[in-house]
Amino acid sequence: MKIRTVLMAIAATSALSTAAFAAANPHEENHPSSREQVSDRCSALESQYDSIIGSSLSSPKAEKAEGLHAQGVDACNSNNSDIGARKLEQAVRDLGVKPAA
Repeated sequence: MKIRTVLMAIAATSALSTAAFAAANPHEENHPSSREQVSDRCSALESQYDSIIGSSLSSPKAEKAEGLHAQGVDACNSNNSDIGARKLEQAVRDLGVKPAA
């Protein structure tokens, strides 16, 4: 019985210390300028994609690009802008265009 109590105490301490480290981690704080930059990147890539998709529908990779575009937009709208931007960049590349800087 004492071992069970000790194990429960260790597990509780471990869980609490993990939460404390996560809360105190300065790298986990919001970085508004970075977040805003990536969000702006998402917007720029969405606009670029929208401007080229009409003329690229006959591209062999158009369907794949459309899927990546949809995933990218969803990720950008779900506060996963870094992932969304990468997917949007790939969608633009699949249409044969260099992503906007």
